[in-house]
Amino acid sequence: MSESTGSLLLLDKTSERFRYFAGKIYADRSPLYMNLALRVAEDPELLGLAASAQEKAAVPNLFFAAVHLLLLKGEHHQLAAFYPSLNNSSQHYDYVYPYFRSFVTEHREEIREIMMTHSVQTNEVGRCAVLVPAFGLVAAQTKRQPLTMIEIGSSAGLTLLWDHYHYRYEDGLECGDPNSPVKIECSLRGKMRPPILGQLPKVTSRTGIDLSPIDVNNAENVQWLRALVWPDNQKRARQLEPAIRLVKQAPPRIITGNALDLLPSLIETVPEKTPLCIYHSFTLTLATREPREKLHSLLTKASEKRDLFLVWVEWPTDSETPLLGLAKFSNGVKTEIILARCHSHGEWLEWMNDLD
Repeated sequence: MSESTGSLLLLDKTSERFRYFAGKIYADRSPLYMNLALRVAEDPELLGLAASAQEKAAVPNLFFAAVHLLLLKGEHHQLAAFYPSLNNSSQHYDYVYPYFRSFVTEHREEIREIMMTHSVQTNEVGRCAVLVPAFGLVAAQTKRQPLTMIEIGSSAGLTLLWDHYHYRYEDGLECGDPNSPVKIECSLRGKMRPPILGQLPKVTSRTGIDLSPIDVNNAENVQWLRALVWPDNQKRARQLEPAIRLVKQAPPRIITGNALDLLPSLIETVPEKTPLCIYHSFTLTLATREPREKLHSLLTKASEKRDLFLVWVEWPTDSETPLLGLAKFSNGVKTEIILARCHSHGEWLEWMNDLD
């Protein structure tokens, strides 16, 4: 294959990724990014820049977050008028692309540098509203003893503090600390209602694992978390700020490394009769089958000595929506059920299982 042919194939692949994000990820969630993604998909010059980070996950998110970061840092440009996160409310997104393209070409090397030195590590607090009913089921199956929690892909640790937040669903369903500064609202779809406990499960210890944890005491890291929030998703931005403050006040333990390497020894340290719940959200969505299989094999082996649970929120490629799942590992056997469909940022939940 010639170099030019390889370059064309790379551009085609990158274009396909932007179209996919426009049609499935941004659709109905971010009119701004949906519009931009469709236009970038047809722009060889900008595709070439985005493709420089081809080995990274979620390249469209990474590319747009790099632009957003520069704007948040105060780069003056007419493009800012289209970004609600910058206190502007222009929603004429049909006109945004020439300004976007101008900004990107003017800051090409800065954008490339950001993409090469950063990763998409969105720490979406709203997803906790999806996780909470599953944690309640784990507590119900373990006689409501305090849980030991281990999160895979914990980023800044905001979802590690899920029990410090207040949740409001529909039909008067509420749980969590009513005095928490973090208020999370989640609408309900379908006829079934999730098993929301009046009192959240107790947590005896919590540990996060991440390849590159984000330190919220570092101002640049916090700004990157803000840049990862889509500019026209201001509800998410409002949830992010108080959660960051809580993590600063009570920083959870986060270990740097690969979960597949660290989990066996971490599991060994948990007393056998202490309920253990491992969880991840949008950590393995873009992973290949191999790490998923390794994780389940690892947990199956660990369950030969002790019971454990796995709660996950991921977006399988064959599903129209993200799914919430719960697996129990006991005596070397895995039993798994799908509990619900959900929104990728926790905006809504559709319960699918009558398990109590």
